[in-house]
Amino acid sequence: MDIAKRILAVFLIATAAATFANLILTPVYHDGSPDYPVWKIINWFMAASALIALVVSCIRKIHLKKGDGQPSITEYVGVNAAYYGAIVLAMLFFWEWFWTLNPDSETGDAVTSHLIYFPITDALFTCVALTTGNHLWRSGRTDA
Repeated sequence: MDIAKRILAVFLIATAAATFANLILTPVYHDGSPDYPVWKIINWFMAASALIALVVSCIRKIHLKKGDGQPSITEYVGVNAAYYGAIVLAMLFFWEWFWTLNPDSETGDAVTSHLIYFPITDALFTCVALTTGNHLWRSGRTDA
């Protein structure tokens, strides 16, 4: 089980690093067209990562409730922040991603929406994926 956690952790951390790097570098290499080929590839990995983070955070929250005794305040806040962060991430990411999969989405206000919501979603994704990946790598104190 520990090897599976480590593999998921590497996947999450690598996807977060690729997302972070591409978010910063997109203005450098992008030609201004409405097509973003690198993002079309990364989004598939982000979709899997968002689902992994959501499942892991749900499991952590369940274990927190079932645990013996009172959890420490830092553990309680950390687990709940990861849980609600993963929910918000999944909502924002899949809403935006499904919108871009629609062939008619790259028009008018939708383009403006993408320019606003995707950077926010990418930043949130990087934070959630890194913290979830770190938790899985440590495979630690709370079972995931």
